[in-house]
Parts: sequence; C-alpha cells; structure tokens
Amino acid sequence: MTRTFKFYLHLSPAECRQYYEGFYKSIQVVAQTGQRIQFPAEHIRSFVTANGIDGLFELELEANNKFRALHKLSN
Repeated sequence: MTRTFKFYLHLSPAECRQYYEGFYKSIQVVAQTGQRIQFPAEHIRSFVTANGIDGLFELELEANNKFRALHKLSN
C-alpha cells in the first residue's frame, strides 16, 4: 500500500544549486495535511529549471515509508 502527500515547493536557483551540489542531503516539507516529511534531495534534480523550483508536488511512499516516486502536479 502506498501513501501520497501533496506539498508546495519553492526554491530559488541559488537554493537549488546548494541541493544539487550536495550541500544539503535532504528536503523537508510540510504536506497539505500538516505533516512534516523529509526525503533525499537527489529526487528534486529532475525538476530544477533556470528559475529554480516552484509548484505543487506529490510524494509517493511505500508502506515502509521508502521513497517510491515524486511527481510535479502543477506550477
């Protein structure tokens, strides 16, 4: 059984660079349900643009809280 969490993420280009270069190893967000969720920063790399990251995302976790997928839903 998978669990999903929706959250907004906004990172400037400079913040994205720090994550991309490995300065930060994880991302912590607050889901729309109010829950705090942390996941490896490497999973945001495919969403980085020249303007950084901005949008609504959905994180999928497996039953054991293992990362399954990250999807961008909208800007």
